[in-house]
Amino acid sequence: MIEKAKKCPTCGNNSFTGEEKSQHLAFRKMEMVLKSDKTPYQKKIALFECLKKIEVGELNPEQKERINHLIQGRLYAELAKQCMKEYKKSTVKEYSKNK
Repeated sequence: MIEKAKKCPTCGNNSFTGEEKSQHLAFRKMEMVLKSDKTPYQKKIALFECLKKIEVGELNPEQKERINHLIQGRLYAELAKQCMKEYKKSTVKEYSKNK
């Protein structure tokens, strides 16, 4: 935690605020992805790639492959839900124009 002193504009007293700074490289990369100007879909895919690269300990290749498939399946399920919402919106717009 990083302590920063801030001066109150009304009374002039100093107060200390704690800010958490992510120390792990993967968290910094994720933070950069979230702050980027990418679309939500691109951000989710980039976050998935960051998550996939995190080493959490010794896994045998079969376990690692299973976990990666599970994470990838979850990502694609979320993306599919969003795509279906967009599809429904565009279909409603198209049918409302035809009437």
